Amino acid sequence: MRYAVAHGRRSGRGGAALLGAQAVGALRSAGHDVVEVAASSLAEARDRCAAAVADGVDVLAVAGGDGVVSLATDLCAGTGTAVGILPAGTGNDNARSLGIGSGPAALAALLQDGRRTVDTLHVVELDRHVLGSVNAGLDARIAHRATLLPRRLGSWSYTVAALVEIARLRWTPPLRYALTTTLPDGRVTTEELDALVVVPANMPYLGGGLHLAPGADPGDGLLDLVVVRPLTPARALVLLRAVRAGRHTAMPEVEVRRATRVRVEGPADVLAHGDGEALAPLPLTVQVASANLQMIVPALA
Repeated sequence: MRYAVAHGRRSGRGGAALLGAQAVGALRSAGHDVVEVAASSLAEARDRCAAAVADGVDVLAVAGGDGVVSLATDLCAGTGTAVGILPAGTGNDNARSLGIGSGPAALAALLQDGRRTVDTLHVVELDRHVLGSVNAGLDARIAHRATLLPRRLGSWSYTVAALVEIARLRWTPPLRYALTTTLPDGRVTTEELDALVVVPANMPYLGGGLHLAPGADPGDGLLDLVVVRPLTPARALVLLRAVRAGRHTAMPEVEVRRATRVRVEGPADVLAHGDGEALAPLPLTVQVASANLQMIVPALA
């Protein structure tokens, strides 16, 4: 087997470099051909990983957070190269959604080479594939604010960012959206609405462990569109607690619908994020690319 193992020198407060080096050693000891990609930026990692995928490596393993996982997803979608995740970032939401543990557990899964074919989210205007979710509302502002907080907060950075944005709700007007949604039966619906959160999701978790789309299945050929209507700050705190446990879908302000495609038009100042990484301002169209990515997952995942 031919592997490329990529890691950022600073991702995960240095843990990515250590985990990546351990993976390289373990794979070589098992007799595999391994190329190590140690990058100091996402741009460098993308260039070198793209070359490895073009060269036909069997597996691109990435040590780091959801940003580098999203990079690998975009490069490997529709190819014969599988993506392996070695979680060492802030949120690690895609690893959590796929049942991939940290440290030795992730290395063991990589060595076992168990595979699962999953869907991705194709952001049409950018021709970019995202694995977990696209954030297009208050959730996008939270994701952006989280990147500005001290790295020592780890996954708590998302919670802190959420509390700051919730506090600002008292002074911020509702966000107005137009959603054009293609349902599983092919019907197309269009509606205008005020919303705080608009998330086309492929995976259950986002935002450092928030169980926002508890029913999302990355292998069903559908996305889960999560919409949260405007809330008072007090009610938003109730929502945040409920999301942690995946119980928020019973709240009247929350709607989850299954779809194959959604076009999200909204405030021009909302910068949409994919797996925690900045994408582009709205409008954007997100559609399911069914069964177009192989993932290395634990045997029981």
